[in-house]
Formats: sequence, structure tokens, C-alpha cells
Amino acid sequence: MIIDSHLHLPVDYPDFPSKGAALKSELRCNDVDMGIVIADSELESVIGSVRDCTEIFRGSSMIKVIAGISPFISFDEQLGLCRELLRNNEIVGLKLYTGHESFYCTDDILNPVYDLAAEFDVPVLFHTGWDNSRYSAPDKMKELAVLRPQNRFVYCHCFYPDLEQCFKTLGSCANIWFDTSSVADDRKLLPKIKKSLEAAIAAMPHKFIFGSDFGSCSQKEHLNFAASLELSSEHRQLFMCDNALSVYNITT
Repeated sequence: MIIDSHLHLPVDYPDFPSKGAALKSELRCNDVDMGIVIADSELESVIGSVRDCTEIFRGSSMIKVIAGISPFISFDEQLGLCRELLRNNEIVGLKLYTGHESFYCTDDILNPVYDLAAEFDVPVLFHTGWDNSRYSAPDKMKELAVLRPQNRFVYCHCFYPDLEQCFKTLGSCANIWFDTSSVADDRKLLPKIKKSLEAAIAAMPHKFIFGSDFGSCSQKEHLNFAASLELSSEHRQLFMCDNALSVYNITT
């Protein structure tokens, strides 16, 4: 079984039903059994708000949804909606777009998000890396992990392109997992990233979750990259499927 744990709705379609159909078609073409779609924190977005995404995929056994949420956009109302969706088992996590938005992962304004996630035993995801990396840099993330041991955190993109700093700083944090979406985005960097990722998965096999960032990146290229990694069959099973099931409390 293969799970792609980091997907977004594709933008080049006229409406949300056609975006959802295109995403499902991509999974089938690439022999991916299940996907996790991450909604935007914006209330109106080409990749869909959490309300849009849950409506498209309600009742789907193939697609799970993660809610994007922003402390700057109708925060109390969105917290209330996420609580309702969590109560109804319609989302499997919450995502904060640190870097896309100007807040640090340690800011006190985010405590209601962390409290809600802990209450319903779901992870909180973070955008990391690239140009605005300071907002969820590994040292900040480690500080948060120590402050909030009751939470589970997913560090999306592994602080791309500096994976080595990510793993060195956060490898000892028991409540952080790594989502490898986007890491195959630049072919010039692949040899270095491959070496770092293989070593980290060998050392921490229960910490890694496959994702592609489809919608922005090629799912096929990320699957090919994952297939190229020199992993034991046990570690590959954890990476491509079992760790995601565990982190997101998904039953099949």
C-alpha cells in the first residue's frame, strides 16, 4: 500500500468537483492507494479551504483531509469549524503555513490550535524551508516540541533544501515526524538529498512519511525518487504507508 501524505487540489480545473476528480485520477494513474489533501488557510482559495475540501471528499475511503488554519483569518470561527470537523472525523490534522504567513511556530497566538489538536489526538503540520524559513526553523521547532510534549508535529518538506540541519536538530524530538514532500523538486540537489534521507531513515525509520506536494510538484517524480532510495523492505513499508497510518490515526 502507498499513501501520499501531502497533496493539494490542482489549480488548472474550473471547479472543485473537477479538481477532486483530477486528483483522484492522478493517484490511480500512479498506483497510489490513499492520499491526504491539505486545505489552504485562506477561506477562498484555488486549492480549497477546509470547508471546500471536506465537502469534495466527504465519505471517501481514498482521500483524507487536513485543515489549514491561520491565526489572522477568522480565527475563532475556523477553530470552531475545525472542532466540528474533528468531532465528526472529517479531518485528520491541522496545518499552519509558517513562512507563507508571518508568525513563528512558538507564538502564543497558536496555543488554541495546539490545544485543539491535543484534545482530539491529531498532529499539527508546518510548512518549512525555502526563503522565509525562520518562522519554523529547526531550533524554533525543537523549542516548540519541548514546550508541547502532548502534541504530535509533522515537519513538512524537512526544512528543504537543508535536510541535514533539520535531522541533526530535530532527530532527538520524540514528538516530531518528517514529511518528505517537495524534496525531489530540484534534480541538481537529488544526490545530496538522497544521501541525507537514506541515512536519516536508517537511523529513524518510524519518523518519515512519504509525500509529494502534488498540486505544486510532480507526484510521479517523487514516487520515482522514493523508489530510488536504498531502504530495507521494512523501512520502505514504514515510509510509504505504515508511519502515515500511525501518525494520522487512520484505519484501513
